[in-house]
Amino acid sequence: MSAMWNRTLVYLGLKEEPDEVYDGLADRFVPGEDPDLAPVGRPAPVQRERIASPAATAGAREPELHAVDATNVRPLRAADMAPPAPQRVAQVMVVRFDDVEAVGARYRTGQPVLFELSEAPAATARRVVDFVSGLTYALRGELTKVGARAFLLVPEGVRLPVDERRRLTELGYRVPARPQA
Repeated sequence: MSAMWNRTLVYLGLKEEPDEVYDGLADRFVPGEDPDLAPVGRPAPVQRERIASPAATAGAREPELHAVDATNVRPLRAADMAPPAPQRVAQVMVVRFDDVEAVGARYRTGQPVLFELSEAPAATARRVVDFVSGLTYALRGELTKVGARAFLLVPEGVRLPVDERRRLTELGYRVPARPQA
């Protein structure tokens, strides 16, 4: 039998897993030499991993050993930590469920999105609102109903400027007067 067929039978529980898989595990671990359990005051040994060079893959020489530093922590850049600049709200007309991809793509980039469902069938509108609600919850944003079938989606940490709220109000949407956070 092929190896794939054997694995399928083992997965389905129709055949027992062979014991020889576990025979080599005892040889790899030496008691008392666990680097994670090193005593305080003594640095843990540097772990090394094998990285095969192109010559090693051709069989010309052994793979080289390179140190892997587990304490390699890099600070965030100041630009990554700065709050995003106020942006213009993207307006998306959702007619089919496939149109919700444009809403999600802009929202993930940190841009506020106003999407309108006035031309979508009721079943599609319900699916879109459910999807966007999940997206909002997962990415910790804020979803606000601003019209009969229109919603404003604001990412976490993004504030709508006063002039942008005024512009949306002039278009006929009921945007809250308080700043979004």
